[in-house]
Amino acid sequence: MQSEARPAYSSRARDQQARATRRAIVAAAGELFAERGYAATTIDAVATRAGVGRKTVFSSVGGKGALLKLVWDWALVGDDEPVPMAERPAVKAMQEERDPRRLVRMWVEMQLDVGARAAPVGAVVLAAADVDAEVHELAATIRRESMAGATAFVTHLAGTGGMRSDVSVEKGADVCWAVMNSLLWHLLGSVRGWAAREYGDWLDEVLSTTLLRPSDADPPARDARTRHVPEAERYEAFVEQRPAGHLSYQRTERLVVLTRTVVDPGFDDVAVADGLVRRALDDIRAEGATQVVAVCPYVRWWVERHPTYAGLLLHPPG
Repeated sequence: MQSEARPAYSSRARDQQARATRRAIVAAAGELFAERGYAATTIDAVATRAGVGRKTVFSSVGGKGALLKLVWDWALVGDDEPVPMAERPAVKAMQEERDPRRLVRMWVEMQLDVGARAAPVGAVVLAAADVDAEVHELAATIRRESMAGATAFVTHLAGTGGMRSDVSVEKGADVCWAVMNSLLWHLLGSVRGWAAREYGDWLDEVLSTTLLRPSDADPPARDARTRHVPEAERYEAFVEQRPAGHLSYQRTERLVVLTRTVVDPGFDDVAVADGLVRRALDDIRAEGATQVVAVCPYVRWWVERHPTYAGLLLHPPG
């Protein structure tokens, strides 16, 4: 007698259900670790918040140590897709970038994107590492992996020819590894109240000064400041208090349509357009649920060069 083949859709449905259960468990664990700390979070509490049984937590993920590791891993990349960090769009874009100053800024933006998700988990790991052997090993793994990432970045930066001659790859990697520390993000952001943009600009300045060689060919710095004028549906840029350009948009309840970026004559400096787009997208990202339609070609080009912002677009670049 020939056995009947099990329908493929049945297997897919089970896999999807198992993945949804796992997501709920890891999300619940992350919330509880942040609220209560590692020691005070129990498997029973995770199961209750996730709406599953205690045995399901163990069979789907494992014990507390495995839960914390998965919370960290998913916070690092932003999802549960089986795609390593080295193959993510932000890293691939940096691998293709040859301008050292843009490369530093791209790296900073990636750290801001990752840090917003991972810093709270990192604080939990740091607090529990001295009292739990499994978490201690996780903390050591995080240090090794972050050092490997910093070394890869600085090695690529050195390959562009833009690094200072008195800074070795090893020293540069040490600097980048140190500023990746989630405790630093926590102290300046949560404790001292720095905004993400302020923290990012400071990181950019520290790393550019520490790692990059001065270039006589660089144009003098131009202080491009931006302001939001919601009643006119535009962002405006100023250089030395003179109008230098604007970015126009239109709003609906859930969408912001970025229609046009204009740099005024005499200010054809990429910093003006860059500042306008960055300010607009930072504001939109802070709103949370709003998405962007990039009608303006410059905005689309800019997001392709800064892929950590691609999630804001209703139709991200393919």
